[in-house]
Parts: sequence; C-alpha cells; structure tokens
Amino acid sequence: MLKLGLVARIIMIVAVALFVIQLAAFAAAQLKPDTSFNPEISPAMQVKSAIRLLDAIAPEAQPLAVRALNANGLALRLIDVPVSAEKSDPSSLTLTDKLAREFATIALGNRYFNLRSLPERPQGWFSVGAPDRIMEVSIGVAGGKVAVFSLPDTPTVRLRGVPVGLIAGVLGMLVAVIAIAAVARETRPLTRLSRTVNAIGNGLQPIHVPERGACELRMLIKAINAMQLRIAALVNNRTLILGAISHDLRTYLTRFRLRVEMMPDTPHRDRAIADVEAMQRLVEDALGFARSTVVPDGRNIVDLDSAVCSHLAERQDAPGLVAFSPVGQPLGVTMPQMALMRVLDNLVDNALRYGGRADIAVEHHSDQGVIVIGDRGPGIPTDRRRDVLEPFVRLEESRNRDLGGSGLGLAIVRQILDAHGGALCLEDRDGGGLNAIVLLPLAASERKAA
Repeated sequence: MLKLGLVARIIMIVAVALFVIQLAAFAAAQLKPDTSFNPEISPAMQVKSAIRLLDAIAPEAQPLAVRALNANGLALRLIDVPVSAEKSDPSSLTLTDKLAREFATIALGNRYFNLRSLPERPQGWFSVGAPDRIMEVSIGVAGGKVAVFSLPDTPTVRLRGVPVGLIAGVLGMLVAVIAIAAVARETRPLTRLSRTVNAIGNGLQPIHVPERGACELRMLIKAINAMQLRIAALVNNRTLILGAISHDLRTYLTRFRLRVEMMPDTPHRDRAIADVEAMQRLVEDALGFARSTVVPDGRNIVDLDSAVCSHLAERQDAPGLVAFSPVGQPLGVTMPQMALMRVLDNLVDNALRYGGRADIAVEHHSDQGVIVIGDRGPGIPTDRRRDVLEPFVRLEESRNRDLGGSGLGLAIVRQILDAHGGALCLEDRDGGGLNAIVLLPLAASERKAA
C-alpha cells in the first residue's frame, strides 16, 4: 500500500467494493429462495387440484373440504354465484380478463370464472413478508357454488420474506458508504496538509508535518518540510545581516553625531543632528521589524492582567498618561511575555504620540483574550486601515513625519501576532479616536475551563 499512488488507491477501493457486491450477490443466489418455481406446487396447480376435489365430492361435503384446504395454507371460501355473472358483457372485458378466461376454459372447462386484483395490501406497505399484491380468483364448482381463492402474487424472488432486489440495494449502499469512508481516509492527509500550510503562512516558524498517505502525498509533505527549513534559514540570515548592518550603522552614526556636535552652533548643525537622530530611529525600527518575524518562544502568559500591569510599570510613563482597566480574573493566553511587551510598546507609543493618552482594557470574549488600547487622536480612515499594517506605510494627513513615526510600528505588531495565532483590529472609538484591539488565543487550560 505504501508504494501505491492516490489514484491507484482509489481505483483499488472501487474495484474491491464492486467485487464485494458481486460476491454477495453470488452468495445470495446460492441460497434457497422463498419464492417457489416448481410447477407442481405453483398457485395455478393448487387451484386446479382444489377445483377437481370440490367437483368430485358431494355439495354437502364441500365445506369440510374447504376447511381442510385452508388448513394446508390455501385461502379459499365458497359463495353463491354472483347475479352480475349472468349479465356480464364480454365486450367490456380487458385483454387480460379475456386471456384469463380462455386459459381457464382450456384448463377447467366452460364454467364461471372471474379474476381481479385486490386494491389493499393486507399486511401493510412496510411489512417485510407481505406479498406484492393479492389476486382473487373466482371459479364455479359443482353444486352451483363459486370457489373464491385469495392468492398472493409475488413475482419477485425473496429470501426470508425480503425481495432480493432490496437486499442487493441495501448491500450496495452499505458497500458504497464503506468505500466513501475509505476514500475519505486516503484524502485525510491532504486535508491535514492544507491546514498545516495555512498555519505556516501565519507564522514563519517551521511546523513539521508527518509524512503519511500515498507516495505522492509523502513526497509533497517532504518537499514542504524542506521548504520550511529553507525559508526559516533565509529569514534568520536576513535578520543576522540586518543586525550586522544596523550595528555598523549605529557605530558610524554615533561617530557622525559626535563630529556634528563639535561643529559651530549654526542652524545647519541642528538640522544635521536631527537628521542623524531620525536615521538612527529608522535603523532601530527596521531592525525591530526584522526581529519581529523570529520572536523567540517562551512560556505562555498565565495571567494577562498581571502581565500588562507589570509591563506598564516598567515603562514608567508619566502619571495620567496611561489608564488600565483589568478584567479581574486570571486569563491565560498563548503569548510569551517578550512578544506581548513589543506589541504593547508599539501600540501604547502610537496612542501617546497621536492621542496624548492611552486607555488600556483587558477583556474576555468566548475563546479569546482581548486587549483594547484606545486613544483620542485623529484616528485612521476606514479605507486605509489595511494599508497601515504594511511596512513603511504612513498617513500623511494625520501622521506627520515631524511626529517621529517611521511606518513600521503596526507592521511589527501584526507580524508578532500572526506568529502567535493572534490578530489586530483597528476600529473607531466612541466619542472620537481609535481603538487598537489585540485578539489573543486562550491557552488550552482556559478553553477547557470555559
């Protein structure tokens, strides 16, 4: 099975299913059916024998013979000749009635004969042993009486009272369900692979995919695992290169600033110092963006309130600039402390820079922990909120370069949250301003408790 491809496996499953159906049909054919095809015990021969018996005995003994025949499984009763039998018009008979009368005349002689199908099923529509229909045959006998036979008409072959066609249909559906389950089992690794690849796109950390399924799927999974390692190596190399360049640039920028400060105090000197400082901030932001894709894993946060509160205490912002509203209960999330620190630093800095104040609240929504950072700044237009999450994208009309933004803060936040299964939403704040909403997945223990 390991060497068979996906198409070959599906073909084999279908072939095995067809073979099982044929084998079951063959086995059913070898069993003795309930429907008899022996002409000696057919309903026609039973009727003929009963008529001959009733003709041969005296009219007084006919009721006893009827009881004896009914005891042997033949549904028979004696009635008087119907009045309508004398006035029946041969031209009104159907072709089936005419043929039945002709055959009855050949077999039983010229006597009263009538054949009709009962409209009701005596044993119910869904009775397993019920015949397909009941035929009522009326034949005149000696003594001026009419023998009425109620014969089950069962043209289909039956096994234990169940038509063979129904058995074959149920068996075929059962085998088809088993075949579908087998095909779903073979394609399950492909579904698992698609989910894993989607998770790989959210974060750049390698995720090992087990090599299972058909040989084509195993080759594909092996190639994806190797591709993940190459991508991770490329990202790490990029980070190392940017770190090296940033280190060298910081060294030269520091020397350059020292030399500029030694120049005479002129307007050009102040502008040069401002340019050096802007360049230094840009280098730091670029290096932070590069490092955000490889945030080291750590222990998940057990209490989100405590983590946010301790980080705000380390920031040491001026009193009244940051307000914090805790959720009031332990809330564990799948986010390391270092990653959360970078996210809060960028969002709180933006709120203070553009709104003058940051209002932070921790909330619990279903299976997510939520951190809301609100400000009273100019906000972000709805049609530009997706754009500002991209690197180096700035809104000139509301985020002036003189305020010091480099266009990397929100991009860094999005990179970190994507790497840890979180998300960032930007919404208008009631009364004006912007709410930056951080959605963090709850830890496994928290989801079970909820």
